[in-house]
Amino acid sequence: MHARAGIIPTSLLGLVALTGALAGCSGDANAAGSQDKNELVFATPPGTDDPKEQAIFTDLAAMVGEASGREVTNLQPADYLGVVEAVRNGSVDVAILSQFSAALAYKTESVDPLLVWGASTEPASFCLARKDSGIQSPADVKGKQVAFIDPGSTTGYFMPKSVFAKAGLVDGTDYKSTFAGSHDSAVLAMANGNVDVACTARQLYPTFVEKGVIKEDQVSIIAKSDPIPVGISVVVRKDLDNEAREALKAKLPELMAGNAAIAKTLGLSGEPVKDPEFSTYAPLVDVAESIGVDLEDLR
Repeated sequence: MHARAGIIPTSLLGLVALTGALAGCSGDANAAGSQDKNELVFATPPGTDDPKEQAIFTDLAAMVGEASGREVTNLQPADYLGVVEAVRNGSVDVAILSQFSAALAYKTESVDPLLVWGASTEPASFCLARKDSGIQSPADVKGKQVAFIDPGSTTGYFMPKSVFAKAGLVDGTDYKSTFAGSHDSAVLAMANGNVDVACTARQLYPTFVEKGVIKEDQVSIIAKSDPIPVGISVVVRKDLDNEAREALKAKLPELMAGNAAIAKTLGLSGEPVKDPEFSTYAPLVDVAESIGVDLEDLR
């Protein structure tokens, strides 16, 4: 299942969405994911509509099944924090989470992280503008409209927003922002002139050019974010049985690293840390604070 939100204003909505999704436990803790010890429900964050990317997620679900020795149902909730809530309320057993989603979920005791990979050295995000817009740098974004992806997106919100914060720009004061709901929608909105700037994951930029979503000679990369301080995480619901946990930790890293497409798409680097402490995610707290989000408030 794959759905998209429309482009909506977000000066306060991002914080409201984060707080609402992570504050209070809703749903049945014994929901679908927890009923049968021979089955697991696996979820991934929303991606693009690219069939190659969707095939990667299908392969990843198969690897979860192979590692655990169980039948796997694969879900893709409509937004990043929907994945967190699905794990939290017990309807999903195992999930891949983006870096900030994992940090927020861990902070609010919504999930147990099993595996986290190391940081990449590449920029996390690109911010794009049409060449005929006159926007050439983050400073030029003042007075403009920026399309981010989702309030739980690392590459489509937290990391690129920190670029504008470093340039001294405050969201809602110096520029307006929206959530497009997906990387495709944000980039298309920029290409069609509906917004001035779109911020997306660096690794998706070549795909958008190849698929003709944007024309490289008509678009400028006006900013590149810092690398993400940590890598992608595999998390599980807090009451998942120990047998499944140990099997996933023992077998899943090798399976994922052995698939070149998965390793590239998820930015896997080296051996993952097993059962990471929250201190592993601490560098993300600094990035969150740089854009005005205090993780202590998101309980």
